[in-house]
Amino acid sequence: MWVMGFSKVNCKNCYACLRACPVHAIRVKNDQAQIMKDRCIVCGRCFRACPQNAKLIRSEIEMVKHYISGRKKVVASIAPSFASIFGKYSNKIPKALRLLGFDYVEETASIVDPIINEYERYANLDDDKTYITSFCPSVNKLIEKYYKDFNDNIIPVASPAIFHARVLKSIYGKETKVIFIGPCLAKKTDGHDDESIDIVLTFEELQNWFKEKNIDLEIIGEEPFDYVSKDKRLLPIIGGPTKHIEEKNPKKSIIQVDGIDDCIKILDELKKGKLKNSLIDMNSCRHSCVNGSGMPHDNITCYERKENLKQYAKRVNKEKNQDNSKINDIISQVSIKKNFVSKEILLKQPTEEELREIMKSMGKHDKNDELNCGSCGYHTCKEKAIAVYNNMAEVNMCLPFMRERAENLTNIIFDMTPNMIAIINKKLDIVQLNPSAEKFFDITNKKAIGLPILMFLDGNKFENIKKNKVNVYKEKVLLEYNQSTIIQSIIWLEKNQVMLWIADDITKDEKQQQSIQNMKIDAINMAQKVINKQMTVAQEIASLLGETTAETKVTLTQLKNLIQEDTSKK
Repeated sequence: MWVMGFSKVNCKNCYACLRACPVHAIRVKNDQAQIMKDRCIVCGRCFRACPQNAKLIRSEIEMVKHYISGRKKVVASIAPSFASIFGKYSNKIPKALRLLGFDYVEETASIVDPIINEYERYANLDDDKTYITSFCPSVNKLIEKYYKDFNDNIIPVASPAIFHARVLKSIYGKETKVIFIGPCLAKKTDGHDDESIDIVLTFEELQNWFKEKNIDLEIIGEEPFDYVSKDKRLLPIIGGPTKHIEEKNPKKSIIQVDGIDDCIKILDELKKGKLKNSLIDMNSCRHSCVNGSGMPHDNITCYERKENLKQYAKRVNKEKNQDNSKINDIISQVSIKKNFVSKEILLKQPTEEELREIMKSMGKHDKNDELNCGSCGYHTCKEKAIAVYNNMAEVNMCLPFMRERAENLTNIIFDMTPNMIAIINKKLDIVQLNPSAEKFFDITNKKAIGLPILMFLDGNKFENIKKNKVNVYKEKVLLEYNQSTIIQSIIWLEKNQVMLWIADDITKDEKQQQSIQNMKIDAINMAQKVINKQMTVAQEIASLLGETTAETKVTLTQLKNLIQEDTSKK
C-alpha cells in the first residue's frame, strides 16, 4: 500500500470521496474507490468525506521501534502544532517521547528562521513576479501535478520538516534516524521523497502509540526540548510563516490563503495574469496546520486548538533562553534548497465518436440528458465520460441514469405482470394499483388511491397482518361480491410501513376445473346406467338360456331312452 488507501470491506460505493477530491485522483474500479498515487496531492479530504471511515494509513511505528531497539541514534522532530492537541500537557511531550525511546527530541520550528528569511528576500525582489511559499507539501504537489507553469513560482526552499531533518543529521551524524511527527498526511510523501527524513508519523499515530505504551500525560513529569525556538510558536496558524514579513511592509503584497479550494481559485487567477507582484502563503488545509489531515479525531474545534497554541506560546516565552550559537553555526552550513519540477499526468482524450458512444452508454443521448449534477464526483457528464475512457470511472456511477433505469425496469414489471398488485398503507388505504388490479377491481388507479381496501377485500386480514407482522402466502380466497376466486399473498414491508398485496385471478381455472369435475360425474353416472342395463340383459339372457337348456335336456333324455329301448329288442 502507498501512504494511504481505502479498505475494500468498508467502501460502500457512495462516491463521497470522489466528490470531495479536488483533483479527481480517485479511480472507481469494480465499485471500489482506489487512490491514484500519480494524481493524488495527499490533501486528506477524501478521508474526511468517507462516511464509512474506510481509510487506511500506512503506519511505520513498528519500523521506528526497530530503529529505537538498534544502536543508531533516533531523533524526533515534532511540528509546533503539537501544542494545539496536547494543550496543558504540551510541556510533558518531550518526556513522553523519551519514554518511547527517542534519544533526542527537538521542535521542527527551531530551524525555521533561514526559511522565513528566504521568503522575505523574495518578498522584496524588484520584479513583477508572484511567488508561492513552499511550506505546504499538498500545495507543492498541486502545482507540480496540475499547474506546471507555476513550478518556478514556488520559492525553491525546503519545508521546515525536510530542512530540520538535514540539520539533525548534520548535528547527530548521517546515520542518525530522523522521525518527523506532525499534523499532515502529505508529509509522509516528503519522507519518501527526501532521504533526510527516515519516517513520518502523524499526531494521531503518536496518540495511539502513547496509549499502547500506557503513557499517561497527567502522571509523567515535564522535560524541556533539546532545542527550541520561542518566537515561532504560532507558525501553524493561518499566515504564520509570513506574518513577520508582512509587518515589515515588503515590496510585494502578502496574500494568505487556506483551504485547497481557495488555493485552486488563486492558481486559476494567476493563470489569467492576475495577482502580480505578490507573495502568496498557501496552505491546503482550512485553518492551516491546526486542522491538518493527520490530526486526531478528538472533537476539539480548530478554534480551541488555536487557543491551546497561544496559551502554550505564552508559557514558553517566560522560560529562560537557550544558547543557540553553536546550533546556528551548523544551520548556516546546511543546504536549504529544494527544486520543484513538473509531475503532470495528462489524461487521454477520446475522439468525438468515442465520447459520444460513452455518453450513450451513460444514457446521455442528447444535451437535455446531460444533467451535470455532480453526484458521481465529476463536474460535468462529459468530464465523467473522459474519466470512463481513462479507466478512472465506471458507467454505472451515474446515479440519475441508474435510478431512471431501475425505475423503468420496476415500472415495466409493475405494469406488465399478469399478477394483480396493490400497495396498502398503515391506514389500510390503497396507495397504488397496477393495471391488472385495476382491471380486476374495475376501477382506475387514480380513483382507487385513498379508498379503503375493505371495499374490495377482507379488511380484517390486512389488519391482522399489520398488527402481528405475519405474512400470508398463496391463500385461496372466494370473493362473493363478484363471484371470483383468487390466490393471494399479503406481505408487510417494515421499512416502508406498507403492505404489498399480490394475487392471481383463478376464477376461470376454477370454473373449468368444476366443469371437468361435472363431466367426470356425468360420465360415471352414465357408465353406471350402462352397467345396470347390461346386468339386466345378462340376467334375461341367462333366464332364457336356462329354460331352453332344460327343454333340450328333456328332449335328449327322451331320445336316449328310445334308443336304449330299441337296442334291447334287437
